[in-house]
Amino acid sequence: MNPDPISRGIRLKSYRKSKKMTLKELSEETGLSVGFLSKIENGFGNPSINNVQKICYALGITVNDLMITKTEEELLSTINKDSSYVVRQSDRCLLYDFSGFVRFESLFEGDPHFSLNVLTLEGDTSNCFRSAHSHDEIGIVAKGTLQTILNDSEEIILQEGDMILIRAQTTHTLSSATDDTCISYWLEFKNKD
Repeated sequence: MNPDPISRGIRLKSYRKSKKMTLKELSEETGLSVGFLSKIENGFGNPSINNVQKICYALGITVNDLMITKTEEELLSTINKDSSYVVRQSDRCLLYDFSGFVRFESLFEGDPHFSLNVLTLEGDTSNCFRSAHSHDEIGIVAKGTLQTILNDSEEIILQEGDMILIRAQTTHTLSSATDDTCISYWLEFKNKD
C-alpha cells in the first residue's frame, strides 16, 4: 500500500525543514502552489508521481525516501531471518503504487548492504520514474523495453535480459519505451559504514 497521507506529509515537512526551506521556497523550486504543498504536508491531497518527483528533486531526496514506510518488522527478510524462504508474487511487500502506472515492490531488504526491488512501469512514456540515490544499483529488464535517461542527457534503451549499472548520485529517469508494461528488478548496494 502507499504510505498514509499523514505519514507522508510529516516526512515531507521534516525533509523541507531540515533543508531550511519555507513552503514558498519549495513552491518556487517545484512550480507547485504553496496551498497544494501545504495540503500534502497536512495529510490531504494526492500528488501524482510527477509532482512527488518534483518535490523530491527540490529537496535532494529520492521518491523512496519520501514514500517508503515499511518498518523492519514488516519486511519478509526480518520475519524469515533464520531460514531460507520463497517470496511469491502475491506476497511481495508493496512500497508504493501511483495509480497502477508506477509500482515499486520489495523482494528483499534486510541485509544492511543490499536490497532487491521490482519496478513495474505501465506502457506510456509519460509515466516516468526519476531518481538519484546515494548508492550504486543494478537494473535488469525482465519484461518489456526500458528507456533510461542518465543525467538528463544520455538515453539508453534496454531490452528484456539487458542489465544496467547506475552509479551513486547519477540522476536517472526510467519509463517503458513502448505501450507495453515494463518490469525490471533492481539490486541496490547500500554504503558500508
